[in-house]
Amino acid sequence: MAGSGAGGMIAGPGSKDNGGSAHCSAHGLLAYGAGSCVVVVDVRSMQLVVVLPMPSARTSPMLPAPFVTALQWIPECMSRDLTQEASTSHLRLAVGDRQGRVAIWDTAMKDIVIWLNLETEKGRLGIQDLCWVFGQPWLLAVIHGPSVLVIWDPQQARPIWKYDAGTEYLGCIRCDPFDARQVCVVGLKGLILSLLVQGVSDNDVSSKQHNVVVSEERNSGNLGGSSSGSTSAGAPALAAAPGAIAKAMFSPRTRGLLYLVFAREIIVFDLNFGMTLGTTPMARGVGKILDVLAVADHDILYCAHQDGKISGWIKREDRQAFSMSFTETLIPPMGSPVPAPTVLAVIHCPLQVQVQNIELEEESTPRLQLDSLPLPGSAPSPTGFIENVKDDLGGTELASSEGSLVEATFVSITDDGRLWQWVVASTLKLGPELSGVSPPEPKFKLELTMQLQLLPSAITTLAVPVPSLLGIVTGGSGAGAVAVPMVALATQGGTLELVDAAANAVTSSFAVHNSSVVRGVRWLGNTRLVSFSYTEVKGKGGGFVNRLVVTCVRSGQSKAFRELQKPERAPMRALRTSPSGRYLIVLFREAPAEVWLMSKVPSMLRSLALPFTVMEWALPPAPRSSAAHKVSVSARKPSLFYSTPPTIASTAASINAVTAAAQPPGTGPTEKSGGPGESETGESFAFALVNGSLGVFELRGKRVRDFRPRWPAASFVSSDVLVTAMAYRMPHVVMGDRMGNIRWWDVTSGLSSLFNTHRGGVRRIKFAPVTLGDPSRGRIAVLFNDHTFAVYDLDTQDPLANALVHPQLGGILVLELDWFPLRADKHEPLLLCIAGADGSFRLLEIYSTAKPAQGAIVRPSVWQRCRPMPLCSPALLPPPHAMAFRMLLQLGIKSSWFYVTPSTGVEIHLGTRGGDLRHFLLESSLPDIGETVAAEVLLKSLETYRRAGRLLDRERVAAYEAISSQGVAARAAFTAAHFGEYAEAVFWLQLPKALALLSIGSAGKNAFWKSANALPVRQQVQVAPREEEDEDSLRSILKAEVSRDSASNEQNLSSPEPSLSMIKLPFRSVDVVPCEQSAVTAAAQERITWHEKLTGPMATQKRVHEYVSVGDFESAVTLLLSTPPGDENFYLDALRAVSLASAVSPALHELAVKVVAANMVGRDDSLAGTHLLCAVGRYQEACSQLQDAGRWVDASTLAAAHLKGTDHARVLERWAEHVLADEHNLWRAMILYVAAGALSEALAALRNAQLPDSSALFLLACHEAKKYAMADRKSQMEPQETPEKMDAAHSHVLDLPGDLSKHTDGVVAVCEYFGQYQRMLAHTVTSISPVID
Repeated sequence: MAGSGAGGMIAGPGSKDNGGSAHCSAHGLLAYGAGSCVVVVDVRSMQLVVVLPMPSARTSPMLPAPFVTALQWIPECMSRDLTQEASTSHLRLAVGDRQGRVAIWDTAMKDIVIWLNLETEKGRLGIQDLCWVFGQPWLLAVIHGPSVLVIWDPQQARPIWKYDAGTEYLGCIRCDPFDARQVCVVGLKGLILSLLVQGVSDNDVSSKQHNVVVSEERNSGNLGGSSSGSTSAGAPALAAAPGAIAKAMFSPRTRGLLYLVFAREIIVFDLNFGMTLGTTPMARGVGKILDVLAVADHDILYCAHQDGKISGWIKREDRQAFSMSFTETLIPPMGSPVPAPTVLAVIHCPLQVQVQNIELEEESTPRLQLDSLPLPGSAPSPTGFIENVKDDLGGTELASSEGSLVEATFVSITDDGRLWQWVVASTLKLGPELSGVSPPEPKFKLELTMQLQLLPSAITTLAVPVPSLLGIVTGGSGAGAVAVPMVALATQGGTLELVDAAANAVTSSFAVHNSSVVRGVRWLGNTRLVSFSYTEVKGKGGGFVNRLVVTCVRSGQSKAFRELQKPERAPMRALRTSPSGRYLIVLFREAPAEVWLMSKVPSMLRSLALPFTVMEWALPPAPRSSAAHKVSVSARKPSLFYSTPPTIASTAASINAVTAAAQPPGTGPTEKSGGPGESETGESFAFALVNGSLGVFELRGKRVRDFRPRWPAASFVSSDVLVTAMAYRMPHVVMGDRMGNIRWWDVTSGLSSLFNTHRGGVRRIKFAPVTLGDPSRGRIAVLFNDHTFAVYDLDTQDPLANALVHPQLGGILVLELDWFPLRADKHEPLLLCIAGADGSFRLLEIYSTAKPAQGAIVRPSVWQRCRPMPLCSPALLPPPHAMAFRMLLQLGIKSSWFYVTPSTGVEIHLGTRGGDLRHFLLESSLPDIGETVAAEVLLKSLETYRRAGRLLDRERVAAYEAISSQGVAARAAFTAAHFGEYAEAVFWLQLPKALALLSIGSAGKNAFWKSANALPVRQQVQVAPREEEDEDSLRSILKAEVSRDSASNEQNLSSPEPSLSMIKLPFRSVDVVPCEQSAVTAAAQERITWHEKLTGPMATQKRVHEYVSVGDFESAVTLLLSTPPGDENFYLDALRAVSLASAVSPALHELAVKVVAANMVGRDDSLAGTHLLCAVGRYQEACSQLQDAGRWVDASTLAAAHLKGTDHARVLERWAEHVLADEHNLWRAMILYVAAGALSEALAALRNAQLPDSSALFLLACHEAKKYAMADRKSQMEPQETPEKMDAAHSHVLDLPGDLSKHTDGVVAVCEYFGQYQRMLAHTVTSISPVID
């Protein structure tokens, strides 16, 4: 059976009813709400990817769908499991609407996979905000209505936990980037609800409430409800309290730090202390805040404002208070209409990895940077990727020696359908502890980089060009015009939008009607448009001012004609243009029609004083069939009563059998003499009058004459039937009336037939295009008065039973429709252009046979392959091909493989080795792991994508080329960031430094240099010699590491420099590896300064603990002695003060203190017991107590300040086990395992997570790190042990550090697992066809 499918779609503009709903995924895909649709845009190329229309409610399927009010991408990585069908779960999008429905879309399949509906006593509760939480599995936290919070299990489609805030209006919900189990909900009146989600049952969710003081004057808004009184009880806060804003953002640097923004206030809140750290009110003249966008290294806070501006706020020294240092408007001053459009939403979506050339003493070294990333293992927001930023944005003026250049990318969405991409470049100040002087104020620079234009307002009608062979080009030439893949859209804002249907993009916009609603538009050939609008004149005399404008789509010039001095009594009703573009008929409401000759200077030929109901020009005839058909005698009878009713195909065959001499003059557009004169060509049009009469006129030059058709039977159309729609393609006329009847009539033979649609009045009928060899010529699209439509095939015996598309399709309400004229092959689907009642434009695919099975890979038709720029997002590739590309980036490929010419798509350089592609792989001295031939198979499988430019754009090719030779970890970090897996990218960037610190004894003397044999990977691999080290060796390694960090290492090794010296993170806190004890202590010292002014018993106890953790006993004693005698903690604080102030305690005193500490732990006072253990130097036990109490960060801070070697490593290893088992954060656990020297446990974690490629890369990175560490020791060896001899002996050896050298079974299993994965991946990518779009 025939069917339909989704084609292209362009949504109308968003509005304030969408509540600023927008979110950018880690893959660089931006989704935002526009009316009842969700628009997905590729941020890198600023191209429309797909539009997801929300369906109407089941209870009211014929009403428009509700507005989208909240959405968020699922924070899930691309699956690497090849044993099952390729999963697209990483492209799932949760969408909430005004009616309280939550739909989870699979954007790859363009289908809703899960519905979540909450039934309450208050009825439907509109969605205010939603957020993915937990992660094992992913749960969905949703704010229903003004005050109800529900946590859903999407797999079971059931709520697992519910909370009602009562009179408090809930504004937003956010998830902690460090721990997906931590959730925070903020209310408009200052409520902060902190949740900890530990499972999928009601008992696994715990909550804690805090409150902040919010000034009603600053947070001005109608908290009592809508002023109009029309808002329902279930309306979300964005509708129930317009103007009130409550947004939040977790700090990407510090756990538990929350940035709250209200309309005129910024509050920094510490969830660990449960207190406010600082408040910053808005100054006079500063617009109300719309949202908080991003935080850069504690120093710069970016906010969007309701007046369309963006501001940058600088944190004051040692305080969590901000001062505004930068503000700019996010709407360009040039080219904007008056009044200016409104900014609906601003989204921070930087583009992944940033590669810069950082100037060293005598050379420039490319370095890989990740912007705005938290500590290892977190789930940060996407980051930006820009090469040579200093040259692009002002040279050294911004990126000076006083600070580092940091770029943030924002996208602003306006209510005129435009998306603006902005880049804010700023210099981050260096801290006083690094420079020793007061840092200068950061400098800012805002630049508009890209723009995407969609529909500026809701569309009212559309037109497609269908020129005949008589069509002429502009300028009077007699050359025939051809159909172009363009659709003209008329909008309510007075503009004409030109849409390239092949690219699904708006190519041009013409403002021609001064904000008046465009009532109609038609093509004149294929280069000009004619449109009309009218305005009613109020007051004495009244009337209408009709405006008729012709627009050249090439030059963009518009010219009004038929300009009258006085208003007219009748408005224009419709326009009808001939296929050649020569003639225009203007229909009026209760006034004579006018016939115009549309030459270079339009002129009116005559008026037609006939009461037309409908009229249509004759379309070019369908191509003749290649086979001759015999005409049956019964088919020639001019009667409606046949034993077998005639079809359009049968009557067309009879006409084709008639000789040319027997054809009446002017029966088709093919009648044309050799000269191009107007008098020698004619075009005909059919019409119906209000009395039911039918007619066909021919217009030849300036003469109008009767076509003299062969009439059907007298009973074909009675006088009491009003024809409301008509379509005319030589020689057939199809009509529809207000009773739902469809009639067709052959004007040359008089044959006719009819059937009833049972759908009510018919509004529009359109003939489908016919290609050569098409089996059917009678397909029509019918638009009914109730805004539904259907597609019928009049070439069948029962068109109603064989309808191609039924009117109930998807609940689409249609204002206007027409067929897309270009169809090159009869096997391609028909394309139906639709102007939706929701203001959107859709291109619907109509299949004449059977719709392809869902998920089947279909060869795209020609019109689908015409994007102005290729989409390079890896998330849009089929998962097997994406995994193949991921592995190639990890293994290393040369940049020449990516080069293609922009015009033909043919590669610039293919090499001289024929079909052998292995020369595109980077040469490496690392041991081979897995299948050596798999890389070549993967290269060949990606050839189609490479030729199309779908893999990497030029900017990222240059960045990859700069870092590809810097080692395994650098390539793995780039690949992970490019695929949106930023937690993994942070791990790979920190791994070289963690291993280097491990090699100098950070986790004990034997954590890296254990005496063990190197591991053979294959049978022919030799065994590395045994190694031994001493203190002198460790000191020499430390000296070499320092020299590499200062970029002054002058060693000339055969291998590239280690990635440690070439990769740098721009923010200090991201550079903190757990084994860098000094950095951990410095971060804790910074947090102490934020809490100095906090008072209260609980705050005092936590401040004492911070002082003890960093070893500042003197400050702790001072604070403890300040406890007043009447306080209930006076004796306890005195005891701790005495213990901390004592000198070296004797053994008996130590035992007594341990007993007191144990008693305090029994009273659930772990902090007090920890302080007593620290007083007597029992730091290991103190760390264990803190970890038992769940204070993992505090335990790490205490260990960094007081423990060394293996004692410190034990604390980190236990923390890693907790992060992996309870927080389910693999990559954070990985860096903790490495810092603790537990390399075998780290490898086991990767194996258990089923990440074969990452496991193999981890082994190679460890091998590479040991190779660099050994290189520093070779200079001290005996002359007979030269590096050349050692390299020759170890050329095929996988030499692993630490306990990896002893766990040979696990390493061999990883190598075999990786080889099996490569073979399966090569088989998968070669068994499926590539999909370009």
